[in-house]
Amino acid sequence: MGLFLLFRIIFVFLFKDQLGADSTAIDVIAAILNGMRFDSVISSCIVLLPFFFSICCIFADLEAIAIRARNLTGTLFVGLSTIICLVTLTYFKEFNDQFNQFLFNLIYDDRKAILLTVLKEYHLIPNIIVMAVLIYLLVKLMRRIIREPFLSKDVLEKYIHTPLHRAVVFFLILCLFVIGIRGSAGRIPVRERSAAITKDEFLNKTVLNPFSALRYAILEQINLSKSQGIEVYLPDGDVVNAAQHVFGTDQKYGDIDSYMTRYAKGPKHVPPRHIFFIVAESYSQWPMWDKYKSLGLAEGVKSLAENGVFVKNFVASSAGTMTSLSAIISGLPDAGVITNYRPTAAKPYPSSLPYIFKQLGYKTRFFYGGYLSWQKVGDFCKAQGFEEIYGGGDMGGWLAANEWGLADEYLFDFVLSTVKDDQPSFNMILTTTFHPPYTVDVREKGFTLNAIPDDLKKSCLEDVDFLALGHFWYMDRCIGDFGKAIEHKVKLPLVVITADTPVRRKINKTPDLYEKTAIPFVLYGKDVLKGISLPSGAAGSHIDITPTLVELTAPKGFSYHTMGKDLLDPEQRPFGIGLDLVIGSHYIVEMGEKSRIHPLSEKTLPQNVPDLSTLKKLYDSMYGIAWWRIMKGPNVYLPK
Repeated sequence: MGLFLLFRIIFVFLFKDQLGADSTAIDVIAAILNGMRFDSVISSCIVLLPFFFSICCIFADLEAIAIRARNLTGTLFVGLSTIICLVTLTYFKEFNDQFNQFLFNLIYDDRKAILLTVLKEYHLIPNIIVMAVLIYLLVKLMRRIIREPFLSKDVLEKYIHTPLHRAVVFFLILCLFVIGIRGSAGRIPVRERSAAITKDEFLNKTVLNPFSALRYAILEQINLSKSQGIEVYLPDGDVVNAAQHVFGTDQKYGDIDSYMTRYAKGPKHVPPRHIFFIVAESYSQWPMWDKYKSLGLAEGVKSLAENGVFVKNFVASSAGTMTSLSAIISGLPDAGVITNYRPTAAKPYPSSLPYIFKQLGYKTRFFYGGYLSWQKVGDFCKAQGFEEIYGGGDMGGWLAANEWGLADEYLFDFVLSTVKDDQPSFNMILTTTFHPPYTVDVREKGFTLNAIPDDLKKSCLEDVDFLALGHFWYMDRCIGDFGKAIEHKVKLPLVVITADTPVRRKINKTPDLYEKTAIPFVLYGKDVLKGISLPSGAAGSHIDITPTLVELTAPKGFSYHTMGKDLLDPEQRPFGIGLDLVIGSHYIVEMGEKSRIHPLSEKTLPQNVPDLSTLKKLYDSMYGIAWWRIMKGPNVYLPK
């Protein structure tokens, strides 16, 4: 308990900049005390083995074995706890959370690249040395503490000398142990939802200890992967009712795809001849804001946005690159089941973006500066309808590559040299440079920022990573240069820009939810978008990209499938649904057992805020439908 308490205090101290402005010492104390409930559960489980041997000592002379069991258990616990606590601090710095579902995406990732990244970026060898020293000192301390009993034999014999006294003490020990292992003296044991005890989002994240956070992450992944995983989103398992609710119909179909059928209204202007869809690695929207203009990080994409269509109220469908890419390509929200590894992904989903554009007569290509074996991205893209697939091995420039792929300038140069104007084409481009380890010489490329500008010093962290910022600047410049260059290369181009996820490394001490989660969605094409403007209050997510592009391109009456909406249609629902989020024109909602609504940055909540229970039902219905389509296929069971 003491070790977990020390960890939590260090945790709060190291990331104190994330504390809310209105958080008080009482809030910090409340989080620490509430965390001890979770600590008692883990601690009680840990002492089960030595407790068992202590009980055995009543019936036989097993004191020597009990002492060895106690020392061994304590040593293992101290060693594992030290490692997992230090890893958690690094994980939180990168992902702004303790162990969560994103951890399991790493299982499918390139393990060699991850190891090399950890070696270069996270100082693995020095950290191992620090861990070893800490473990040695803590084991010495632990053994000194348990060498002598807290209560001596003389005290025990003085106060617990009769059978009745011993029976009472044994009963009390048993009661306290039950309370400890439940984390509660009440009817309901401590649960994950018990962590949200304060109004401060950061403090609530410190309540769980690393073992508890890992346990809940594993349980969630197991539940989602089971055949009954639909119950995570739809407790009644009624997919038909969910589809009726999402698609606004009373019809009962025997397959999900029938609900997703849509008919194009016809192009809003001249259709694009070539579409270049850029998925930018970890491109947050906040560097594009006027608030951060003095940093000069996003001038390339911002220039395209100012001369095109820019959806500012936009969030991602997942928390990882491949899971977001899967959602964008498949047109199905990431339901936590690793879409690209599921048997149903072996052939195109009807809502697949390349599959639809292949039907429209476009040559479909996928460009990625890394290895196509990474998370089987090459196989997945081929199965979903991309006709030509290019990886870093096709592009050259490996002298400027790292474990994750080529520098972005080589990727875009390859696209420019590959795409011809002989036939319409749909081209998806996944960038790679803005990913640790950061190995591009951005100073040589022209990045000059080496200090936070005066207008941002009060609100920014002191230990800003300028190398990371330089790589963001480099990625943005490459995208901006490509957007301008492609205009002179082909006729009627449409450049589409979004991100896989928002950047996890922030510079603001206390960014609000919108700043932490918003990503851009930009359409740029002077001829294609002429006379087209964004409807007031438009908001969306990754799954809205497919219908938006189809409605810009397809002839009237063209049949396609989607779970999203056309963002350029003023009659569509005024909010977007992403992973654990719903975003509207003036608000953003954290979805969960206790959903919370927040105003967007520099905006106030409207008087007619949406009903959170209604949004939660729609959210669960959409993700439940996606889970079923990915795990089970299109067919559903009609109620009798």
